[in-house]
Amino acid sequence: MRTMRIGGLQKTSLIDFPGRIAAVVFTQGCNMRCPYCHNPSLVLPGSFEEVLDETALFEFLGRRRGRLDGVVISGGEPTVHRDLPDFICRVRALGFDVKLDTNGSNPAMLAALLAEGLLDYVAMDLKGDPARYADYCGAAIPETALRTSVDTIIKSGIAHEFRTTAVPGLHTIEDLKALADMLQGADRYAVQAFKPGTCLNSDYNALTPYEMSEVSAAKAYFQARVKVFELRGAPEGM
Repeated sequence: MRTMRIGGLQKTSLIDFPGRIAAVVFTQGCNMRCPYCHNPSLVLPGSFEEVLDETALFEFLGRRRGRLDGVVISGGEPTVHRDLPDFICRVRALGFDVKLDTNGSNPAMLAALLAEGLLDYVAMDLKGDPARYADYCGAAIPETALRTSVDTIIKSGIAHEFRTTAVPGLHTIEDLKALADMLQGADRYAVQAFKPGTCLNSDYNALTPYEMSEVSAAKAYFQARVKVFELRGAPEGM
């Protein structure tokens, strides 16, 4: 019996998979409860919408061969689904490259996917200091699991990125610098601006977005630690 729950499909994206035209598959379910999460309908079981039919999904992907280059598997958190490896194998059998978006909480599955050559790109959301994850995501994720995932990704040899959403009241510039110190040698690190709107915790919708000028002023610090540093969602000119 399959356990993959597909909660959404973006049929075409030019930005989610660097260098590829891709479809984005969103899985339902997550083991974190980040208060600033903007996809509560993929996280909270009580908010789940009807799942997409998997047969119809693969029929769609079959029709898009030659027009799409890849498939992004995002969430929610894809690695909570034990059938994720089989799902990826079926996607790859159609000739698509695969990008995985993950929170890094399941290093064993991540390592297995990489060892089997099933991934072409990995993006890990690094919420904050691994020792303080309960503060950032409302879940006691083992610090060792997160650090193992970071190390595994950096050493994998495949294209990858790490990203942190800078949230007012949760992150300081020193917090972000400490994360960059963790990511020495990584391909890419992106600090993205928090945007209120449809947050899992509605209190966060009233927050003023993070002051990204501090991050912009410290660009040299980040650029000295990773191959590419990006600010995402910051005002133009930063």
